[in-house]
Amino acid sequence: MGNFKKMEQELFMAKYGIISINTGRIESFEEVWETIRTNVELLKWAIQPIKDKFGERDLVNGITICDTILRKPESVDETIYSELINLIYSNENIARIVQDGYCNGGYSFLLMSLWNQNLKLTEEQKQFAVNEAMNKIGTKRYKEEAEEYSKKLEKHGVTDNITVSFNANGSINPIGAKTMNKYLNYLCTHLSDTQAHGSGVFDIRYYILKNSNWTEEEKQKLIMDFWFDTNGYDETLNQWEWGLINTDENYCDGETLLQIDEIYFCDYEELLELFKNPKIANVIWEEILFLKLMHKLRPQQWELPLSGHQYVLKGEN
Repeated sequence: MGNFKKMEQELFMAKYGIISINTGRIESFEEVWETIRTNVELLKWAIQPIKDKFGERDLVNGITICDTILRKPESVDETIYSELINLIYSNENIARIVQDGYCNGGYSFLLMSLWNQNLKLTEEQKQFAVNEAMNKIGTKRYKEEAEEYSKKLEKHGVTDNITVSFNANGSINPIGAKTMNKYLNYLCTHLSDTQAHGSGVFDIRYYILKNSNWTEEEKQKLIMDFWFDTNGYDETLNQWEWGLINTDENYCDGETLLQIDEIYFCDYEELLELFKNPKIANVIWEEILFLKLMHKLRPQQWELPLSGHQYVLKGEN
């Protein structure tokens, strides 16, 4: 077991460019991983759950090894990968483990599992992922819980008719008691590990909606539940579109190949001609199809009939 811990430490140091305490030099991450990935006993040890030093939360023996398994699922024994997936989808503590990033928004184990489009999930596992996604700030559940908290404050006589003092960076300001409590509740939620599964617009909601385990009918409901605020959803979809434009694959000699106003008016053959590379064309095309589906399932406000602005996506007339 001591040797197993040493290998976990070696992989961690190689990953982050830290000088190895064993060799006195920075080791190659790929070389260290090559040694680890075929050692079945070491991998079995790494995916075993343990308690943290306080005996409160569940972790795994080898966080760096598990992190790498999720990034390179094809490089390890299929049984090992399946056991790790089953553990993640049955234990929220382990699902929320983050090695890269903050615990309230980094790349969690659950989020990384959704990067693998070949992973087949059970209905229970799908529900687990959706349940975790619904914890994100901005969902329908988040709104309902915030409204319920507001009602509880009023029930206990906490209203903005009561003024309290709030210290903001050394400045003492008067503020309504209810408003202050709602702000502190939001802050606690924001800092909680319930927010672990990604941050910004490319969080777990994006990866669920892109994942083939969910049907179009399921995504139709999810896309409404994931964003209670219409403006927030519209901005998210805009950012996804710009995310496509700003990918490295879309740049050549410092210039953008595919323009933002061309996304929905090109076909696959045109992309192939533009990028001269089938692999890149496939990635761009898949993202365009995803964005088209999002517009179909939940149009932006300006696309709705009452807005007076509608367009027909290429191939849908």
